[in-house]
Amino acid sequence: MSDDAWANFVAQLDPAAVEAERMRVHGDLDAERPWSRQDHEVRFAHDYVRRDFWARMRGEVERRTVRSQIADADREIRARGFDQGVTAADDSDIEAAIRSYSQRQAAEAADARTAA
Repeated sequence: MSDDAWANFVAQLDPAAVEAERMRVHGDLDAERPWSRQDHEVRFAHDYVRRDFWARMRGEVERRTVRSQIADADREIRARGFDQGVTAADDSDIEAAIRSYSQRQAAEAADARTAA
């Protein structure tokens, strides 16, 4: 488009009409105008749903992590043969197994944090 054509196009524009079209809301003219009461309610509802969703997701991730840790601990106990019954002499071995498991989990968590 040449400079003359552009100048003619701009000269034909009505600034008030352009601004009215830019700010126009489709449908109900008073519905969801920026910062109207309805817009505020929609934004508040969206924020509530968003926060609720992420709270539930964090809870689900935490539950999966706990289930995974319990399953790991059960495998460790079976692998060491402590699932057959515990005597007083086995207590120190169980405590050592728990300590080594906890240390291994902490090391894996630290590795995951440094890798991310």
